Amino acid sequence: AQPHGPAPQVAQIHAKPAGQSYGRWAAAWWQWALGIPGLANPLTDTTGEHCAQRQVDSVWFLAGSFSTDPVVRSCEIPAGKSLFFPLVNSIYGAFLNDPPVTRTDDFVRAAASCTEAAQISVSIDGFKVPQPTRFFTGASGSLSPLFNVQLPPRNLFGVDESIVPELVLSPSGEQGYYLFVRPLPPGDHVVRWVASGCLPGLTQDVRYQLTVAAR
Repeated sequence: AQPHGPAPQVAQIHAKPAGQSYGRWAAAWWQWALGIPGLANPLTDTTGEHCAQRQVDSVWFLAGSFSTDPVVRSCEIPAGKSLFFPLVNSIYGAFLNDPPVTRTDDFVRAAASCTEAAQISVSIDGFKVPQPTRFFTGASGSLSPLFNVQLPPRNLFGVDESIVPELVLSPSGEQGYYLFVRPLPPGDHVVRWVASGCLPGLTQDVRYQLTVAAR
């Protein structure tokens, strides 16, 4: 697509957009994505009908895809919302009854680490984002903290408390590539990314057709 409208404003990786680092936004994104029941989860949504699930405050999360198939979603969002979304990412969550050696900070961070070089292309309204692999939540970018995830009943993984005690993943770690985009003007917008890597065989091909509501 040919670029149109004003160029999007992407927060730099070492900034603290909306008061938090990229790494902290990444942890919050995972808590959001995994905290939504499976039947209404934006990660498995193939149309965009669930894009408004659990959206709060001034930052609107977009989901990647739970599969490697291309996905196109249409979504209406309120005016004045920044966007935060993963381009390709990984998570590891320990169970409360796991052996102590597998619940240490070092173990969890290592298990969540990207092990494959990433190839990423991302555009917003036809404007290509240069060098998207710099938006990394590993030590060379904006390191994400360890965090807890509360899974809901009927969660994305289809597990209950007999498998995951208290449905809590703690501690959890993540690593990946994300974008924080300042609010887009009212009207229609297209956000598109294609990515591979981070983990072996992991690919993403996601297109959002966004309509930003008038104020």
